[in-house]
Amino acid sequence: MSPVRRTVKVLLLDQADRLLLLRGDEYADGHSIWFPVGGGLENGEDAVAAALREIDEETGCRDVTIGPEVWRRQHLYSWRGTRTDVHERWFVARTSHFTPSTQALSDEEQTYITGFHWWTAGELIATTAEVFPPDLGTRFQAFLRSGAPATPIDISQK
Repeated sequence: MSPVRRTVKVLLLDQADRLLLLRGDEYADGHSIWFPVGGGLENGEDAVAAALREIDEETGCRDVTIGPEVWRRQHLYSWRGTRTDVHERWFVARTSHFTPSTQALSDEEQTYITGFHWWTAGELIATTAEVFPPDLGTRFQAFLRSGAPATPIDISQK
């Protein structure tokens, strides 16, 4: 049985409804993947506090308003040879457009986070770049059209 890792993911949006994604060079063959801000909860930490901490650590931004939890997702993830059962809680957060900083990245994060980009929903849907999760563009577009659900939607791949 794989260990369970509780995580948060953040749909960090600027005033133009662009979504900030990080580019990671996570694979041995050198190809990149785009993914949202987020990470694991620390012992005793609640999900909102973890989301704010991860935004600060991964982007340097502290002027953020955390909004509702919109999605939940469970999946098996392989990271550097270890399979983990990941339980994600996805939140919306709003901020003014800014240029992310890498100053607070951990030593390990600095080995694979190689860029940032603010994406429109249309750009995410049209890109041929690898995005995590693969359906993020269509889910993001649906969120922008419909707003936050009354309760978080399970977006796990069944």
